Amino acid sequence: MEKELSSTLEDYLEAIFRIEKEKRTARVRDIARHVGVSKSTVSAALKSLASKKLIEYEPYELITLTSEGRDRAATIVMNHYIISHFLQSVLALSRDTAERIACEFEHAVDQEAIERFACFLAFVRKSAVDGADLLNAFQRFLSEGSEHRICQQLISEYRERIETEVGDP
Repeated sequence: MEKELSSTLEDYLEAIFRIEKEKRTARVRDIARHVGVSKSTVSAALKSLASKKLIEYEPYELITLTSEGRDRAATIVMNHYIISHFLQSVLALSRDTAERIACEFEHAVDQEAIERFACFLAFVRKSAVDGADLLNAFQRFLSEGSEHRICQQLISEYRERIETEVGDP
């Protein structure tokens, strides 16, 4: 059974993974800088990750991911990448906006939804190869300016449906 991790602990695991990729091992100060917290806060999180056998950690020593920790961290990083790529390439959001949203989504979206994002991206890529360039069509739709009116109309329809089914919000 997979150990449950809070979004905060997932952030620490992701930070250690990224730091290890760059420096081979992580230090408390590197993690604190990466996550944006104090070193004492990092120490408490590291104890929790070590108790779950996701990292090798002793106070004042270098920190490394265990095999299981590396697998979990790689999944978190991959999920982040898939969501960010989807938001940028399909929804045409800026990289900064997509990255910010992906940081939140990666903790809230289950693996089935992540796989559907990836499948949709694969479908769009295959459609482009087959001659139906859905992304360019969507980009034209956005650039023509009519999308706001059409999208707002659909949002209004959803709002009416909710008010009808649930009552006034």
